[in-house]
Amino acid sequence: MSPISPRVVSDRPAVETVEAPELGDRGLIPRVLVPALRWWLLSQLDGAEGLEMDLRVGDRQLLRGQLPFVRLGATVASYRGILLRQVTVQAEHIRINLGQVVRGKPLKLLAPVPVEGELMVTQADLQGSVDSPLLQSGLRSLLRHLQNEGLGKAGVNLREWQMVSAAVTLGTEQLDLAFTMQTAQQQQASWICTTGIRLEDERTLCLHRLQWQGEATVHPPVTIDLGAGVALQELSLQAGILRVRGRVCIYP
Repeated sequence: MSPISPRVVSDRPAVETVEAPELGDRGLIPRVLVPALRWWLLSQLDGAEGLEMDLRVGDRQLLRGQLPFVRLGATVASYRGILLRQVTVQAEHIRINLGQVVRGKPLKLLAPVPVEGELMVTQADLQGSVDSPLLQSGLRSLLRHLQNEGLGKAGVNLREWQMVSAAVTLGTEQLDLAFTMQTAQQQQASWICTTGIRLEDERTLCLHRLQWQGEATVHPPVTIDLGAGVALQELSLQAGILRVRGRVCIYP
């Protein structure tokens, strides 16, 4: 499948299937909740294809502003310029501002929501996401983290260099990172490193066997804390495909 362009919403229906067994085609589900959820979803994404929604909610629960179960899926989605594929997420016990929604206000979460999901990213998707500010910011942070941990490129002072761009190549259980760097005097250089990647625990990534191109040193492992709201169960990397499965917390 070819990647979609970021920031372009597909002309296919934003929500293709809705299941509300207890309410059918009447009441607040079709008139209010589905359009509000559609708007909220598209406000979180740059683009989506094959977006589906499965709602399971009863009259009394909905009137209290509670959604017991929601499952969302998309064949392709773009989040802040990063292309994702085969996305599936689900959440339970969601509290929303239903009273405001029925008066035409935007849907909002009233409490943090733990969301379980899985997704994949292909090499083609990464190439289509290369200009994403979120991806570039993450790679800049990684470069600083490596430098602070003593794993940066030998013989250079990172303060004298600015990252112009960066790219990621997905290998089998390893990443190839290419940084285009520039000094204030417009001198440019390419810094390339290869590293293995694995989960140390559910909120910690481990980079291991890290080595810069042209250097003999293979650096010791370094960890990256993903934060208190993240709990990953799986991170697998095959040639050209990254798969992730886990839980994140979405805050109001």
